Amino acid sequence: MNKSLSVLNNHPHIWRAREQKQSETKFSLGFPRLDKALNGGVASTGLVRISSLTGVGELSLFKRVICQHRTHKLVVFINPPGLLQSPWLENLGLKSQQVLVVKTRTEQESLWAAEQCLKSTACHCVVLWNNTINPKEARRLQVAATHNDALCLLYTPPQQLASQSSYSEASRSSDLQDSMTKQSDNSLPITLDISLQGKAHAVSVNIRKQRHGWPKDNIVISHTWTPDNHAIKWAMAHNTLSKQALHSVS
Repeated sequence: MNKSLSVLNNHPHIWRAREQKQSETKFSLGFPRLDKALNGGVASTGLVRISSLTGVGELSLFKRVICQHRTHKLVVFINPPGLLQSPWLENLGLKSQQVLVVKTRTEQESLWAAEQCLKSTACHCVVLWNNTINPKEARRLQVAATHNDALCLLYTPPQQLASQSSYSEASRSSDLQDSMTKQSDNSLPITLDISLQGKAHAVSVNIRKQRHGWPKDNIVISHTWTPDNHAIKWAMAHNTLSKQALHSVS
């Protein structure tokens, strides 16, 4: 028995809470409370899943991560929920020449495109919108990102909350199956798994899973995500600086 425990204790894939990996490169998000909860920020490589509604500041939250100064590499947006405008990208800190937009017909095609972009070593960040992902698909993206010094941000819709109405005996069986599915979903082999919830002039962040760290809930970040007149005037004034259309692949 002691020998078996010794073998398990020395397994390289077993992480202990007392062991903090200090050599891992992190990207600061610029929000001290969130950076502290993430032990310095977001890892520079791997797959990060963000469960969020669209328009709550989900991209602005990762502005620093997306716009890291690697001007020789691309940022790829795959199936964004809206049209990306050059002035908005420049306000974010990206040049048109750095951005590639990929549109696919199916979710399987988008996962394949994300993996190929990560493997190409031409991208430092791939931003992907996809409704679902299974552990096998997540592992492929995680391996492709970590082995090629890249980061993949995966945006998915928020998970459905369990119904609060009274359950019949038949529905309880279904709830148990949903709970098991959610448990499996939370065990995806990824670097970071968070969920966002928009609030008035703020966003609440729940860290569901992080490598070398603990889950943490309800990290509220005060911020005005909705563009004001200043942002609109800036976009209009700088629109003439970018004549180039975004590179797009369908």
